[in-house]
Amino acid sequence: MVTVEPEPTSTAPPDDPEPAADWVLAGELRLNLSALGVDHLAPDFGERLCQLSTDNPPWQFEYSAAGELIIVPPPGSESSREEADAIGELYIWRRLNGGMSYPSSVGFHLPSGAQRIPDAAWITQERYDNLTPAEHRGTINGAPDFVVEIRSRSDRLPPFLAKMQEWMDGGATLGWGIDSRQRRAYIYRAGVAEPEILDNPESLSGEDLLPGFIFEVRRLIFDRMIQEEPR
Repeated sequence: MVTVEPEPTSTAPPDDPEPAADWVLAGELRLNLSALGVDHLAPDFGERLCQLSTDNPPWQFEYSAAGELIIVPPPGSESSREEADAIGELYIWRRLNGGMSYPSSVGFHLPSGAQRIPDAAWITQERYDNLTPAEHRGTINGAPDFVVEIRSRSDRLPPFLAKMQEWMDGGATLGWGIDSRQRRAYIYRAGVAEPEILDNPESLSGEDLLPGFIFEVRRLIFDRMIQEEPR
């Protein structure tokens, strides 16, 4: 049996100040699959990992390039609402403009060997038309063309930003890392070494990749952030 211990309470670094609240941040759990005798190189591994997530809601199961099974805890009602707003707006845009959008239930197999699940994603119509039957059933090869990650209460900032960089290294063209706790957005672009950091932006743009797509991040996420009640 694996016992998950809560993350210890500590003083946050200067670039990631935390409110003095006493909630428990569960965090993710990582297990070495090779030590468990699981062959992650099997042809149907991606499909089986996707099925594992489907069979065990609301948990998500990802796989790192380092050979670890990543068990992601439920995001909670607040983070689920934020994700729903992002995927909902993206869904409306793609219905009119093409491509295919995905919620946080579809995995993407990256060139590094990692298999990750975004909070919201979109791929081009051409790419969608060329997906294999296996990709329709399970994970999609390569990073999404456009990817969104929204930081939940259990997400520490360094791993959150590292995952965004994984998406870009895996072939994404545009990525939004939305930090609802700090009212900040990190905009990642292919070919640009560092993300653009926007403090409390009113909206985010799909730029040339998703022309006309505007997400009102301040109204839909930042201004609706639930504050902790004093105890």
